[in-house]
Amino acid sequence: MMPYIDRHLVPGERVVFRTRFHPVMFSGTVFFAACVAGIAALIVHRNELAPETVRILWLAAALTSVLACVSPYFRWRTSEFAVTTRRVLVKVGLISVHTVELLLPKVEAIGVDQPLTGRLLGYGTLRLVGTGGRVEVFPRVARADAVREAVIAQFSGGSAARGR
Repeated sequence: MMPYIDRHLVPGERVVFRTRFHPVMFSGTVFFAACVAGIAALIVHRNELAPETVRILWLAAALTSVLACVSPYFRWRTSEFAVTTRRVLVKVGLISVHTVELLLPKVEAIGVDQPLTGRLLGYGTLRLVGTGGRVEVFPRVARADAVREAVIAQFSGGSAARGR
């Protein structure tokens, strides 16, 4: 299936930068899965259980961990952030979809907040401000600083700057 951004390009428009959410968005889910496995291990270790009960307990722990990963995985997989020669396009979600399409001349500001871990791992919070003061905030975007640089590059040397 063709990505959302590729389906919504207008004739003559091309993508100059593309990214998605950073895999660090799975950190909470991985921590939860580790806690579930730890609790299951403590129950098995501290109690005398029948082998069938132990098997069911580990199966339940594994199933709980996998099910916890489903929602973040689909959110990560269906996220799209792109800068084109004319617009900034964002699409997040599969069933409940949130899209943002800002023409480059309508971008008043674009900001990136990066904690220390974000600088080390390459992610940040992307803040898009459109005309009228509407602010869109997207946390944990991979290479958020590169999104900002791509927008600035389009203004300084891209077709959007020449077309104004």
